[in-house]
Amino acid sequence: MPTASPLEFSVDRKSRLKLKEQLQILAMEPREQRKLVMTMARAVRKQAATNIRQQRTVEGRAMAPRKEARVKRRMLTKLARPNKRRGLQVYGRGNDAAELAYGNKLTGQIAYRHQHGIPEPWTSARASKVYGTPDYSAPATRTQAKALNAAGYRVSVKRKRGKGSRLKRVSIKWICENLTQGQAGRILKVLNGGKQGKTCWETKPAARPFLGATPEHAQQMLHDLARRTIEQLKK
Repeated sequence: MPTASPLEFSVDRKSRLKLKEQLQILAMEPREQRKLVMTMARAVRKQAATNIRQQRTVEGRAMAPRKEARVKRRMLTKLARPNKRRGLQVYGRGNDAAELAYGNKLTGQIAYRHQHGIPEPWTSARASKVYGTPDYSAPATRTQAKALNAAGYRVSVKRKRGKGSRLKRVSIKWICENLTQGQAGRILKVLNGGKQGKTCWETKPAARPFLGATPEHAQQMLHDLARRTIEQLKK
């Protein structure tokens, strides 16, 4: 069995059921009790995928938007993909509990950070290992363009009237189309007084809780499953 990931969600049948339902569940065979709990855990997993598809949190609110508003892709979609090795798995824990955890440790760590909005530390060495060495001849990135504008980057342009030239602020689009990554990096270094760029930093995603259930939802789900199971046993 894969090692459980840092993101886990436990489900058990010890909720506030009516006394009659509690007694009927306790009278079940262990196999039927386990089946009830596993069904509930799978329902939570299915709801997590629905939350990601609808871009909603566990509470039903819209997920926090991306920082880059121009990017319209849905968020966390890879965390909802069914995958027997890397995806969200259901593990039985005895007859009265089940656990949801990602089969892949790295996937679980990513899910945990997005679930709770946990910062992720980075270093320049790690970034190079993950993303490779930058192509300095490629067009400047939007991140570089924003940094240049924030540092006060200007270009010299001819005056429309009279002689001489003036300094003009340019758009992010202009920088991306007219500067390479290498040029943008050198200019940015000069504007920052020759200071070396950051060698360590952290990225902090907004908290987007997609996995779990509110107490009300969990109780209603348990009620429904208990009644359904009990009715099946009576047949």
